[in-house]
Amino acid sequence: MDWKKEFTPNSIRTNSGKYFDLLIMDPDTIDIQDIAHGLSFMPRFGGQLDEFLSVAQHSVYAYMMAAPENKLAALLHDASEAYMLDMPSPFKKLLPDYQAVEKRLSGVIAEKFGFQFPYVDQIKKIDSELLSLEWRAMVMKVEPDYKVWDSAEAKRRFLEAYAECLEVTES
Repeated sequence: MDWKKEFTPNSIRTNSGKYFDLLIMDPDTIDIQDIAHGLSFMPRFGGQLDEFLSVAQHSVYAYMMAAPENKLAALLHDASEAYMLDMPSPFKKLLPDYQAVEKRLSGVIAEKFGFQFPYVDQIKKIDSELLSLEWRAMVMKVEPDYKVWDSAEAKRRFLEAYAECLEVTES
């Protein structure tokens, strides 16, 4: 691979070795393996927890809570964060340019993987419910059954959930 042909000043190099340009947003450079990897190392709550909780785990829980027709969208609702990082909502609200790029990237991801964007109300509701659950589990310590996965397990479960979505689509 001739990296000089693929690298641009707006690019990041992903775990798979691809270059993803945040301005071009070529769908061919978006890879489910990179999404799973990035989200499995991305912390929830800006990393301000006593224990690591990944965005990948959050996404798998969203997938498990979603109606069958919304499972893929639920799994990938934070996929843009694999390329742009997870930013706490209060900061994100102060950065309209970040929000615009994130919205555009989310649309490109939705088109590539074949789900509706903007997200249906169920996805937004699940995201909100998970925020509350995760806060209770991780900060308030009142959800004793909530178990945190390490990055390898989060990535594995994320990819398994994705494979299940493909099986449903193909059948």
